Amino acid sequence: MTPRTSRRRRQVVTALLLTTIVSLTTTAHAATAAAGAPATTATRQASHAAPPVKIRGDVAHPRSFTLARLRALPQHTVRVRYQTSKGTEKHTFTGPLLLDVLALAEPRFKAETKNDQLRFFAAATGSDGYRAIVSFAELDPAFSGKKILLAVSQDGASLAAQGPRLVVPSDVKGGRYVSGVVQIHVGNVDALIDRRH
Repeated sequence: MTPRTSRRRRQVVTALLLTTIVSLTTTAHAATAAAGAPATTATRQASHAAPPVKIRGDVAHPRSFTLARLRALPQHTVRVRYQTSKGTEKHTFTGPLLLDVLALAEPRFKAETKNDQLRFFAAATGSDGYRAIVSFAELDPAFSGKKILLAVSQDGASLAAQGPRLVVPSDVKGGRYVSGVVQIHVGNVDALIDRRH
């Protein structure tokens, strides 16, 4: 083997080694990026996730519901139309019935009091402090039986970042469509009314 041939072989081997190293490095970076992308996205989504909805007040078992837990309950879909300051809005909402959510906290209805549930209300509070109430007569199938939802999606888009929305399908105006619900307080009007009058 001549010195010239030996030198040429060394150059070829060096070139092949460099090509292999570059290829392996590129593949490793791509694999790391691919593996890290979902985790990064999940972390970003988790950091932007809305807080759980707290059920408090006159209930036997105060509870908190994440959006995932609300999704695990039986889902209902309603198409609504209501008036706002910007005009008429039409949307499709999906989520559990508010009645089903509140039933898990067990409102303290008294069996010995006739239609005791008619004395109760649920006050939904949004993350911005906005608040509206619905009565249990509206929720109860034996009375109005409205399909009032704690919606987890609007028009097919998840409300994970904003938080669930109170949806009252029969309302003409959208004032009770509380966005980003963070708390629902179950109350009894007996605690507010002076029985002496």
